[in-house]
Amino acid sequence: MAINSHAFGRVTLTKDDAAKFSRQVKYGRSSEAAKQSVERGLELTKKFKTGGKVTFQAARPNKEKVSG
Repeated sequence: MAINSHAFGRVTLTKDDAAKFSRQVKYGRSSEAAKQSVERGLELTKKFKTGGKVTFQAARPNKEKVSG
């Protein structure tokens, strides 16, 4: 399947590729890993909607001193 993308995010499919993509979306089967990923994402979404927080902690890497 050939997909042409452009600098501003536009994606173009040929007529045959668009039909193939449409069939794949309509009749395709998802993998077990994809299903599990969706479940984890839905859990996170529910937590965020109910006041959940996301925190990040940055730490500097330890630099070894080089003696000359």
